[in-house]
Amino acid sequence: MSNAQQFLQRFILIYLVLYIYPYGFEYIMELTTDDISFWTPITTWFGETFLGWEFNPKRLMKGFDSKYDYSRFLLITILSILIAFIWGFLRGRFQRIRVKTWIITILRYHVGLTMILYGLSKVLVLQFGEMDLLNLENSMGSYTGMGFLWRFMSYSPFYTQVTGYVEVIGGILLLFRGTTFLGSLISFIAMVNVVVIDIGYDVSVKMFAIHLLLMVFVLVAYNTRRILQFALNRTNIAPVKYESLIPSRFRKLQYGLKAAIIIYFTISQFYFQGKRVDRRNTQNEAPSLSSVYFVKDQTANGIPLGDDYFPEELKWETIFINGSSYLKNSMVIENDKGNRRYFSTKTDTINKTITFYPLRGSEEESNTFTYEKLEGKKMRFEGVYQGDTLSVTTESKAKEDYRLMKNKIKWIRDLE
Repeated sequence: MSNAQQFLQRFILIYLVLYIYPYGFEYIMELTTDDISFWTPITTWFGETFLGWEFNPKRLMKGFDSKYDYSRFLLITILSILIAFIWGFLRGRFQRIRVKTWIITILRYHVGLTMILYGLSKVLVLQFGEMDLLNLENSMGSYTGMGFLWRFMSYSPFYTQVTGYVEVIGGILLLFRGTTFLGSLISFIAMVNVVVIDIGYDVSVKMFAIHLLLMVFVLVAYNTRRILQFALNRTNIAPVKYESLIPSRFRKLQYGLKAAIIIYFTISQFYFQGKRVDRRNTQNEAPSLSSVYFVKDQTANGIPLGDDYFPEELKWETIFINGSSYLKNSMVIENDKGNRRYFSTKTDTINKTITFYPLRGSEEESNTFTYEKLEGKKMRFEGVYQGDTLSVTTESKAKEDYRLMKNKIKWIRDLE
């Protein structure tokens, strides 16, 4: 191996260690990374001194394509180059370190566990949420690229789950030396798709995805010659044999460590993902009220709405009850200017009352309205809001009334 190749391998190993610690440990659910991190003061100092950036200590946005992240990437790159050079001068003392084996082992477990973690969130339909009334009523032009992508993914649980299964399968295969090559190919294809989408839709974790893709690329690159031999020359190639970090005489220790990692990760994910599923499956108190209500007629203190006397907060345009898949038992009131206010709700379906108070406020600020179903899809809400007696007549639209939600997969399009 040439000196340049040795330097590159040392650089990759050092960069991996510095990059992963500690923000890459997302699969260790019980760990709060900031508690064990030394990067924050060093990174902010580096960014302020050499890049001229100012940082808000309360809003560093770690992991979200922020100034903090780019400062840290550049700092890690410089440190990795310096340490790799110093290592080269001292290589006689460190020649027993199997750099390639360390790189492959770290990548196998880090990429593998990360792929499984994010794959599971897609398989369980957790990452992108569900298509809900608030999103259905938003205009396309109101979304950011990332928000538009989230709606695209949330519309089709089938597509989301398929991409998740690919990531989970690739991740599992990476955890075993005998299937690492196949796992790296599957994971590489999956991550190319993720990176292209993240860049195309300006998702705020582009650099995280690119790093993960580069890590998988390193695993694939170690087999470039073999891949080309098979693809171009059609020659037989021997199976890949990845070397273990732990000597064969300690095989029981090796198997014990692997078993401990897999068992811990499995149990941790079972509880972590289970809690997320439970939150998603929490039922709304009044599913029959879950609709968007378009205001057709409104009075305040007996006076018809429209008089300039009324403040903006009383000019209701739309009411969403249980309109968000993320906020259970909630209500959103949108005025004629498009401004929205969010409330938590408590519904009494026997007495036909709905009590609502500011989402992040106190129940002491609550207002209680009665509701009455009229003919067709009309509903009337009456009560006192901020000292004014309101009567609001609305026409409702449920989730299944939207064309987007009616159109499901059709194998024969002209059968109807």
